[in-house]
Amino acid sequence: MRESGDWRALRLLSLYRMVLGGALVTLLLLPVEKLSFVNQQSALFSMTALVYLILSIGFSFGIGSRDVSRQVPFVFQMLIDLAVLSLLDFASGASPSVFATLTLVPVTFAGFWQPGRWTQLYALLAIIGVLLASMSAREWVDESFPLADLGVLALAHLTIALVSGLAGRSVADTRFQMGQKELDLESLTQLNALIVQRMDEGVVVVDSDDVVRLINPSAADLFGIRPENALHRPLSELSRPLDDLLKVWRKGEKLESERILPLRLQLTATGRGRDQRALLMLENMEQQDSRLQREKLAALGRLTASLAHEIRNPLAAISHATQLLAESPSLSDQDQPLISIQLGQVRRLNRLIQDVLTLSRRKTPQWEDLELNSWLEALREEWRLSWPDLYRSLRLSIEDSLIQVRADPDHLRQLLTLLLDNSLRHGVPETGEAIIRLSLYREDPNATPCIEIMDNGPGITDDKLGMIYEPFYSTRHEGTGLGLYIAKELCEANYCELKYSTGVGYSGTQTRSAKGGCFRITFPMERPVKSVSSSKEAVSG
Repeated sequence: MRESGDWRALRLLSLYRMVLGGALVTLLLLPVEKLSFVNQQSALFSMTALVYLILSIGFSFGIGSRDVSRQVPFVFQMLIDLAVLSLLDFASGASPSVFATLTLVPVTFAGFWQPGRWTQLYALLAIIGVLLASMSAREWVDESFPLADLGVLALAHLTIALVSGLAGRSVADTRFQMGQKELDLESLTQLNALIVQRMDEGVVVVDSDDVVRLINPSAADLFGIRPENALHRPLSELSRPLDDLLKVWRKGEKLESERILPLRLQLTATGRGRDQRALLMLENMEQQDSRLQREKLAALGRLTASLAHEIRNPLAAISHATQLLAESPSLSDQDQPLISIQLGQVRRLNRLIQDVLTLSRRKTPQWEDLELNSWLEALREEWRLSWPDLYRSLRLSIEDSLIQVRADPDHLRQLLTLLLDNSLRHGVPETGEAIIRLSLYREDPNATPCIEIMDNGPGITDDKLGMIYEPFYSTRHEGTGLGLYIAKELCEANYCELKYSTGVGYSGTQTRSAKGGCFRITFPMERPVKSVSSSKEAVSG
C-alpha cells in the first residue's frame, strides 16, 4: 500500500466491518424462525457475529493509535474478513448464501489499496473458503451441489480481483506521481523562499487589496520593521509614497518617477483576476551608490599606487641631492633653513607614498587564534626597544581572565601602531606629560572583547568627527591624512569595529584632562566566557 492511502483504506474497511458486524448482531435480536438464513447453526452464527463486531471495534482503535505497521493490520483484517464470512456462510446452511457474495467486498478493497499478487491471493482464499463452507454444509458433493453457482462466484472473484487490481495500480501510480510533483513543488518553493530571504534587494508582494503577503528582511529593514510584523498589514502603513505609486500603476498610468529617495522601485504583476498580486522590487540606492563609490576608490587607489611608485625614485634623488647640497661649504647660513624645509617636505612626501603603497598592498587577512593578554604584553616589550617614545608614555591595562580572538596578527599590529602613532602626534597635552592608556577588557562575561587607546590630549572637536576617517584629511600640516583611514580599513577587513569618543572611554575610564580622545576596537564575538576577573594594570617606564 502507498503511504498516502494506507490509513484511508484501513479506516474505510474498518467502518464497513463495524456496520456489517452491528447489523448482524442486530439481526440476532429477531426470533430464530424469522431468520431464513440461520436454520442449522444458530449458535455458531451468533458467536461469529459477536466476535466479528468486537474485532471490528478493536481494529478501529488500533487504526486510531497508528502505533503499528500499516501492512500487517491490513493483511490481518482481510484474512479475518474472509474467515468470518466463510463461517457465516457455513452457519447459514444454504451455502453459497449472501455471505459468500459479501466476500467480494474485501477482495475489491484489496485490489484498490493493495494491488498485485496479494489481491489474487485474497480472491483464491475467498473461493476456497466458500467452497469449504458449501462442502461442509452438505457433507459431500452430490447432484444438488451448487457447482454452477460456485463457478460463477469464483469467476466473479477472479474478475473483480483483476479489474480492481489494475485500477488500484493505476491510482497508486497516479498518486505516486502527484506525490513526487508535490515534493518537487515544495522543494522549489523552499528554494525560492530561501533565495528571496537572502536577496540584497527588498522584495514585497501585496494582494489585490494592497495588503502585504510576503516581505524579505532587506525590505523590512528599509521600512524599519521586523518581517513578521509587516505581514498582513496595508502597504500604506509601511510607506505612503509606495502605496500611492502602486495605485497609479494599477490604473495603468505612467509613473512619473520610479525612484523614491533613497529607493528605486520596480513593479511586476503576478496572477490574474482576484488572485492578481503585485511584486515590488526595492533597491537601496544609498547602498548601490556606496558600492560604486568603493569601486571607484579601489580603482583610484590602484592608480595612486602606480603613481606613488613612479614618484618615489625621483623623490629619492631629490632627497639625496638636497643632503649633498646641505654639506656644501659654499652654502650660506641664510640658505640653511630653506634646505631644512626642503628635506622636511621630502620626508612628508615619502611618508605619504609609503602609506599609499601600504594601503594598496594590503593582503587578505590570515586569521589566527590570538591570546590577546600575552600578545599585548609581548608587543609592549618589543616597543620598549623599537619605540622608546611610546614606551615611556604607555600604560597597559589587561584583564586577568583569558581573552582570545580570531584575527590577523600582522593587521592587528599595524592597526595598533597607527592608532598609537596618531595619539603620539595628536593626543599630546599642551602642558604636562603625555599619557596613552591601552586597555584590554570585556564589559561583562559574555560581551565582545575590546581594546581601548586613550590619550590625555585636546581631543577632536565635534565639527571634525565626521571627517577623521576620510582619506587625505589631516589637522596637521605635516600629516598625510591616511593613518586613520588605513586603520578603519584594517578593522573592516578583520570584521572589527572602530569607534571614537572624547573625554570618557567606552569602558568608563576618564582622562585626567576630562578631554582627550579614545579609540575603541571591538572584536566579533567568537565564544562566551563563563567568568570575569578583575583587571591588572602594568605601567611602562
